[in-house]
Amino acid sequence: MAARASGYRSDMDYTLAIDQGTHASRALVFDARGRVVTSHLVPVELRRPRPESAEYPAAPLLASVRTAVATALGALTSKQRDAVGRCGLCTQRSTVLAWGADGRARSAALSWQDTRGEALVAALRPHAGAIQRLSGLPLSAHYGASKLNWLQHTLAAEGDYHLGPLAAYLLCRLTRESAHRVDHSNAQRLQLLDVRHCHWSPELLDWFAVRRQRLPELCPVIADHGMLAEHGIPISAVCGDQNAAWFADPNATQGTALINLGSGAFILAAAGAEAAPAGLLTSIAVSDRHGCDYLSEATVNGAASALQWLQQRYPSSDVFGHLSQWLTADMTPPLFINSVGGLGSPWWATGLEPVFVPSATEASVAQLAVAVAESIVFLLASNLQRLQTQAPIERLRVSGGLSRLDPLCQKLADLSGLPVLRSHAKEASARGVAWLAAGRPAEWPAADNDRFEAREAPALQARYRRFRDHLQQQLDQLAHA
Repeated sequence: MAARASGYRSDMDYTLAIDQGTHASRALVFDARGRVVTSHLVPVELRRPRPESAEYPAAPLLASVRTAVATALGALTSKQRDAVGRCGLCTQRSTVLAWGADGRARSAALSWQDTRGEALVAALRPHAGAIQRLSGLPLSAHYGASKLNWLQHTLAAEGDYHLGPLAAYLLCRLTRESAHRVDHSNAQRLQLLDVRHCHWSPELLDWFAVRRQRLPELCPVIADHGMLAEHGIPISAVCGDQNAAWFADPNATQGTALINLGSGAFILAAAGAEAAPAGLLTSIAVSDRHGCDYLSEATVNGAASALQWLQQRYPSSDVFGHLSQWLTADMTPPLFINSVGGLGSPWWATGLEPVFVPSATEASVAQLAVAVAESIVFLLASNLQRLQTQAPIERLRVSGGLSRLDPLCQKLADLSGLPVLRSHAKEASARGVAWLAAGRPAEWPAADNDRFEAREAPALQARYRRFRDHLQQQLDQLAHA
């Protein structure tokens, strides 16, 4: 991989970062020292027309990005605006759609949470091992390939159109070149990319029956991706939001696992050429003309989405408010088998219903809230144990909205036995893609952190063991159903 850029840069040297995420589109402008100069956020609406469906209307999604960018740039002085020399774009991964040669969307954007392709995934179970070896990803309807297959069937009479990740659609609509291309990191989450050779895999295309000619051209994360049409700013880096977050503090990756806590939670750790531990993912961290760097990754589907699941069941209670007392409250919560959104790594099980043990009728809403939050910690701990079979982990770095919960960070430190560092710099994905777009400058300082030290927690450890036992019982029952 290319070395980091070095040398003095004027503070009047700015980078625009566009971060299209699950709940909002953001645009931030960073100066040459990695400081946020201005930012703007536009919420987006995720719709769930059916239990297995999660989608965004494409036109409002595109408009949200354009509005965020225009507003953030509009807050700059003319001199500052002229000094914005580059742009980085990161997007939610595994979100896909179809669009025509004219750039107009032919479908909604199907979210990474959408599992309408589950029937095809079930039919491909005999090929699951080969699919993971080629793609680096376990066979799952959360990735893009089965959703693209569903779109092909739905659009069979629509004539010519393109298919691809959200990043490819945004590049088409935002650049002067109307580019039909996508970076390696977003392409991989389609589960159609040969992860080691970075090309579309004929075998994967055949198994998922996706037509190669509909897919975008592949290019590295760091490359010339075109020019923002309305603003004349070159896009020099495009990647997925989670691997962008890995670079939010590029000085603190050695011996570190990053946990990004949003709707779902993702755990990332540096990896070499070897495959990820069993049940975990191999992901592309960054690529350029020299090659790729890789990460091992774990996934917890039910993070903030699990707390929202509980909030919907108790709309008159403040579920998140209850968690502020988590550290001081004298309570023994029930266990929560957290399969909200499907059980992620390292189990990859669908069809397991979320359940409290004992039942929810025997606990207060405050106890249920703590049980759900604790289940997130338990699932993270299980995946960390698996990651540590590959390489030692000395510390945890947390980011994302849920990382603002002090009790969650403290419990994670207590259970893992590792210090937890929470950066004061928010918007980790935007900061990471800005750093990549700016040429990986050596002078961006390390972020200041809140630090949570591990403490003795025998009761928490005991509940974790009981949680693992109950989860295994549920999985055994599901396997024999």
